[in-house]
Parts: sequence; structure tokens; C-alpha cells
Amino acid sequence: MQIKNGIDLIEISRIKKSYDTFGDRLLNRIYDKSEINVFLKKSLVAKAPFLAKNFAAKEAVSKVLGTGFTKGIRPKDIVIKRKYGGPEVELKGKAATFAKEIGLKHISLSLTDTNYNAAAVATGIFEA
Repeated sequence: MQIKNGIDLIEISRIKKSYDTFGDRLLNRIYDKSEINVFLKKSLVAKAPFLAKNFAAKEAVSKVLGTGFTKGIRPKDIVIKRKYGGPEVELKGKAATFAKEIGLKHISLSLTDTNYNAAAVATGIFEA
């Protein structure tokens, strides 16, 4: 068994500024429909932190994959599902295909934020 970690930290204001500028274009380019549906139900105050934590999570997971957003892997191919008991990751499209090719079996994810920053740590477990 092999373990790889990925981490990302982002300023919430940076995501808020991008959303204020690009709106639905930003949402549809980076986030899956299920993430957008949750976002739309959030209060105004919770919207930017939600987007920032999910974006940080996508970056952290892309680091576990070892690709970043290259090789055809798009941010919206990494879906962050927030549930009680901790967030989960669903890989779609080329991210799912690539994960299977490299033997990725599971991704554990942790998210946090402050008034200014959002962070995510992803841990991937791979076949030996």
C-alpha cells in the first residue's frame, strides 16, 4: 500500500472576487451540478467560504493524483460531497479513469476555514 497527500490553501476573498466577476461561468467551469445546487442554497455569508473550501479540496485531490489540472483532468471532474461525518470525494470523467490507472483506491479529505482562508488536505491510498 502507498499513501500520498495533497494540501491546498486559498484566500476566500480571491474566490469571492472571481465569483463576483464571472458568476455562473465560474460555477459551471469549476463545480459539478451537485456542488452548484448546494451552493445556491447557502446564505450569502456562507457562499464564498463554501466555494473556496471546495476549490481547495479539488486542488488537494489533484495533487494526490499527481497531475494538477492537466492530462484532461478538470476541476469539475473532482466532486466534493459534504455530509455529516466529513466530506467525500467523487471522481468523474478523466479523473476517475486516471485514478483507476494509477491504482487509487480511496481518498480521505479534511476541510477547514477561517474568516480569510480555506484549506483542504487530501490523503490517497493506492494499491501496492
